[in-house]
Amino acid sequence: MVEITESTIQHDIIELERQLEAKKAALGQEKTEKEVLHEVVGEKIQEHVPQYQPQSQIPVAGPPAVSQVEPPSYLSQELKDKIQEIVKLVFAKNLDEGLKEAAKTGNMALIDSFHDIIVDELYNQLIEQRKLTKME
Repeated sequence: MVEITESTIQHDIIELERQLEAKKAALGQEKTEKEVLHEVVGEKIQEHVPQYQPQSQIPVAGPPAVSQVEPPSYLSQELKDKIQEIVKLVFAKNLDEGLKEAAKTGNMALIDSFHDIIVDELYNQLIEQRKLTKME
């Protein structure tokens, strides 16, 4: 019989939800839930890569954004493949394992792109689980 460890992606999502609520309460209504989630995940990345400085997400005017499942086009195919591999690792194991793997690369462009993509994916998970209400 396989024993499921406490640190799974579902556990991570519950923990992120708790951190999101605490940070949102501290900030008031100045930021959207997705912006706050971006900050929370950025802080987690900095635990593994102290020199990482997350780029702030700037909302783009226009139609509502759909999850950015693909890494930015300016990255090489090798980096895109690595990001997708790390995202899969997060959902197969947990966020901490994915962060460790991203940190091992030492590539700030990869880490920054991973940050944006994993925030989109986690945000969508929170929406699907009805933990957040999608902003239009």
